[in-house]
Amino acid sequence: MHNSTSGFSQVVFRDIPHSYPPATSVSCCYTLAAHFQPSPRDWVGIFKVGWSTIKDYHTFVWVESCGDSKQKKIQLITFLMTDYYLPKDELDFYQFCYVDSSGQVCGASTPFSFKAQDVNNEQSAANSSDDLLVITTQEQVEQSDREIASLKDEAHRIQRQNAELEKALREERREAAVMKVLTRRQ
Repeated sequence: MHNSTSGFSQVVFRDIPHSYPPATSVSCCYTLAAHFQPSPRDWVGIFKVGWSTIKDYHTFVWVESCGDSKQKKIQLITFLMTDYYLPKDELDFYQFCYVDSSGQVCGASTPFSFKAQDVNNEQSAANSSDDLLVITTQEQVEQSDREIASLKDEAHRIQRQNAELEKALREERREAAVMKVLTRRQ
């Protein structure tokens, strides 16, 4: 990464999701510190995590003019990157970086990836009451499905066995009742 980290707090990226769906345009928001003066030569790029120079960007957009930045202490800017230029690899992580006209990195986002919402290799479930995220591999899901099927088979077998035992018990009770009647007659 770039050596100067003191400027990273000049631009703060907001509400970056853990992943973006692939093949869709990406929208991103960031705020500028009150003292920060943007330039039309500033740009925001997408970098693969682990980048070492500002030339390692995957794609970028020029920062649009945001008027008189002295009038506002913090500005909220949104930009859009079209899907054609976005990374296609779902296994890698990326981050947005704001680079000023002198080549200084003034802000970097948290890492994110480009992943389809319906991933075959993982199944995730969020519990909104305690913000718990469970990630399960496809192999674990299949193993769980096999165990459930086996337990259902076992339950059906036990139910059949129980029905047979109840039938046998009724037969035994009927025979006992018949024997009781016969013994009374004697």
